[in-house]
Amino acid sequence: MNEIKTTIIILDYMKARQTVANVNSLLTQKTDFNFKIIVIDNSCDKKNAGILSQLKNFNNVNVKINSENLGYSRAYNNIKSEIEGEYVLIANPDILWKEKKSLAQMIDYMDKNRDIGILGPKQINPDERAEPTARPFPKFYLQVVRRTFLGSLPILDKKIECGGMPRFDYNKIQDVDWLQSSCIVVQKKLWDKINGFCEDYFLFMADTEICFQAWKNSCRVVYFPEVKVFADGKRLSAGGFKKFFKSRTLRQHVKDSLKYRAKHFFDKNPRIAYFQKKEIDKFI
Repeated sequence: MNEIKTTIIILDYMKARQTVANVNSLLTQKTDFNFKIIVIDNSCDKKNAGILSQLKNFNNVNVKINSENLGYSRAYNNIKSEIEGEYVLIANPDILWKEKKSLAQMIDYMDKNRDIGILGPKQINPDERAEPTARPFPKFYLQVVRRTFLGSLPILDKKIECGGMPRFDYNKIQDVDWLQSSCIVVQKKLWDKINGFCEDYFLFMADTEICFQAWKNSCRVVYFPEVKVFADGKRLSAGGFKKFFKSRTLRQHVKDSLKYRAKHFFDKNPRIAYFQKKEIDKFI
């Protein structure tokens, strides 16, 4: 049991204490395989880095302190030579692993279903409700409209509601367009083939893009509520129209959304195309 099967990567930005708690909970996971953890710090803050330094005491934990904020995608891709095993697990700093076999269950399910490229568990917020981590591929105009008074208009309200998938059954294993990368497992073969996260995006939309590319490369994206992880429920992109002018993060979300829209303006939904091809192949 010497070989690494899974590399777990946690990208931190000013959440050192939560990152330490995340790693400590990961180290209690019961698995029949080896895994390594890489913590990347984009904070450029000495106090934050100091808190993370305690993780260097663990043999299977590597801590990378960046001298500049590389953004989301570049930070992950910058360590691609250090990723080992069959799977890459991406986890936000605030994720907690309270159930001891969560990691083993996810990896086992992917081992048994080799057509899955990306798998995401059920994510529970402090109010005990499921975080809407499974989403349809975005429509930019709905992302903008929901932040303005227009979002309350009856004709648009339903479209915004459906865009958030409120009727989604969060207790059912199912294929989805894309999964929020707060906690996902990615086949390393897929990760290598598409060169990790797309660096066209600085902070947002990289998770949408990687799921788009998974479907495009005939790999399923699956929501897996048999496993539950726990998080603080705070979203960087939350906020309305007024916050747009005050928040650099929210403005970056709009910029990255525009890049995504420009990149895929003429593209059809690759998940639908995947299953259409499956149906055609039955008759060939």
